[in-house]
Amino acid sequence: MVTTLYIIRHCQSAGNAGGRFQGRFDGPVNEQGEKQLELLSLRFRNEHLDAIYSSPLIRAYRTAEAVNKFHGLPICKDEGLLEMDVGEIQNKTLSEIAEEYPQLAHNWDHAPDLCVFPGGETMAQVYERVGETIQRIVEENPGKVVAVVTHGGFIKNLNARIVYGSVEGLRKSAVFGNTSVSIQEAEGGVLRWKSVNDMSHLPEELQKAPMQYTFHTEAL
Repeated sequence: MVTTLYIIRHCQSAGNAGGRFQGRFDGPVNEQGEKQLELLSLRFRNEHLDAIYSSPLIRAYRTAEAVNKFHGLPICKDEGLLEMDVGEIQNKTLSEIAEEYPQLAHNWDHAPDLCVFPGGETMAQVYERVGETIQRIVEENPGKVVAVVTHGGFIKNLNARIVYGSVEGLRKSAVFGNTSVSIQEAEGGVLRWKSVNDMSHLPEELQKAPMQYTFHTEAL
């Protein structure tokens, strides 16, 4: 029995455009994000869906509402789908983080699996939470088609799990774009991608990330 999950990253938010490490900061959707949502709703207009799960944060829940525009399904808010808890660096700019937490900035660029967010989660904890959350959603929806709306850090960890099989895979795992749609199939306890990071519903100017979340730090 195959369970199909549409893994969808939230639309662009003010924090994405402002160069901030949002974490769980619950900032608003920006103008570009509103345009992305309109086109995403059309992308899902004729797709069959049995259920929709979403991170509770505004940028994700608004995205789930867009996916649901032509379906009228209940949206299940799931805290397991939250973005990484980055603790003290939440909503700080990259320049602030690089100055105050140089080792964390270095690890983020070169060995993200080693990241320990002060006052928040470790990346290893995020990786385990991602696996547990996806497995639970699959178990709750055997043989169904489910939209899952979440965050960039969550999806990067999921991709590391599916493609590389370990948290160390984060060193090679891709970054997925805002409102990107990826299709995951689960069967017999095995997860596989059917397609990844599809943004074909967006014109080129709405596909571009406003910034790259990298510190370009030198090796220590």
